[in-house]
Amino acid sequence: MTNVTIEVCKSLPPRQDLNGILKEYYDLIVVRMQAMGFDIPLSAPESALAEFWAAPDAYLPPNGCLVIARADDGEVVGCGMMKRFDDETGELKRVFVTEKARGTGTGRALIEEREKVARDMGLKRLIADTLTPNIEMRSLYPKLGFVESDVPIETTSYKDQPMLREQMHFFSKML
Repeated sequence: MTNVTIEVCKSLPPRQDLNGILKEYYDLIVVRMQAMGFDIPLSAPESALAEFWAAPDAYLPPNGCLVIARADDGEVVGCGMMKRFDDETGELKRVFVTEKARGTGTGRALIEEREKVARDMGLKRLIADTLTPNIEMRSLYPKLGFVESDVPIETTSYKDQPMLREQMHFFSKML
């Protein structure tokens, strides 16, 4: 793969494009959660997709942003979302890069683009969480100026998934 283009979506991209990348992301999360010993139903990725499509506006202007990465052939090889968490804070969600695009700087570009949007929205801080086995994000966030918190940040996942709290890592960055 040579070039990747990062697109900030003003509206939802085609459903099949977004579903493809999100399904791959959710499948990986399920595998990692099962490896941690959690009993996750096989239907979890479909449930997560349905949950996203029930309220996608949280990730579109003016409330947030959705970015996708496309390879030269148009294939979606990455995604990332951000939603307004409070008046001054944005929460990064669903950062994912396919195996094909890993090591190309795509993950970095997805985060940097959301930082630009957050600044344009007048936000002062970004927060994010990730699970212990997500070594990719636990390594990337500090390289981009995020600081890992010693105490939990009450992110959406922290509130919605209490059983994962012991495996969560929290990051923040002042903009």
